[in-house]
This record gives sequence, structure tokens and C-alpha cells, in this order.
Amino acid sequence: MRWGLVACAMMLCSGPAGADERSSAIVAAFEEACVSELPNFAHLDAKAKAENLPINIDVGTPRTPDGFFNHRKAWMVNLASGSHELSAMEARGPAGEVSSCAVTVPDALGEEVKQDLVRTLNLGPAEREEVSPDGQRRSSGWSVKLQGEKLLLLLIDASPSKSPGAYLFISHRLVAGS
Repeated sequence: MRWGLVACAMMLCSGPAGADERSSAIVAAFEEACVSELPNFAHLDAKAKAENLPINIDVGTPRTPDGFFNHRKAWMVNLASGSHELSAMEARGPAGEVSSCAVTVPDALGEEVKQDLVRTLNLGPAEREEVSPDGQRRSSGWSVKLQGEKLLLLLIDASPSKSPGAYLFISHRLVAGS
């Protein structure tokens, strides 16, 4: 009976530690893939190919005569803590040209991811934070400097609804629009 209680207590205590490990692993994966250098579609694509990551999605529109296009490619990444999706995006339109990188994870807890993100990237409080009108999602945003360039970093999570799920996104405007 005593061993049963000990085993039960160990299982109950292991839940939060596992969640902390998951959010830490996701933030580390985001830092390595998306924040170690400026987001660059070709670099992310080459790295994913070198690691033999399976493609989850590859969509876009071809270049128009004006040079406008968009392209998104995503790969599934398996970590010891679970899997996530790594995405690279590039687009050019009237507002300019951007390159972005994102990590999407359905099972991480948003508040823990946010705390790990702030701690790991040495961010202050979010410069912009709002909850969706339906109360299901929180969006937190920071302006960050990377290699002398100003980038937009977003965390969108399901913490207001007490549900798992997080989307970490960083975007670099390469060329301003006209």
C-alpha cells in the first residue's frame, strides 16, 4: 500500500516538471531555429533538408509580374519532449518583403512558454499584449534587435482558455513597401 502511495505521489509530482521541460525544450528549439540568426527562408530550408526533417506543408503563390509572391514551408520536428512544427515564410507585396520563422506546438502551456521565452531571450514585459475577443487566445509582442536589425517577436497562446497550445513567431522586414 505504501509503495502504491509513493508511486501515485511521484506521478502527480512529475506533471508540472514535464510541462516545464516541454516549454523549455520548445523555447530552446525556437531560439536555435529562429533567433540564432535573422530569419532566412533558404537557410531554414537547407538546414531542414540536411536534418532530413519531414515536410508537413509547402504552399505559396508564384511571383507576379510586379515581383509579389509568398511561400510557406513547414517541417515536423521530433524532440525528446514531443513534436512541433517549424515553419519558414517569405513574402513580397505592396507593404514590402518579409522573412519569418515560427514554431507551433499544440501541447505546450502558454504561460510556461512565455516565462521561458522571457527568461531565455532576456525580454522585458511584452510591449503589446491582448486577449482575443472570444477570450480563447493571448497575443504577446516584443520588438527585438538581432544582428542590428529590428524584428517583431510574437507569442500567441491559449492560456486565457486554460488550454495548451503556443505559436512562437519572429519576422524580419527585409524591404519596406512603396
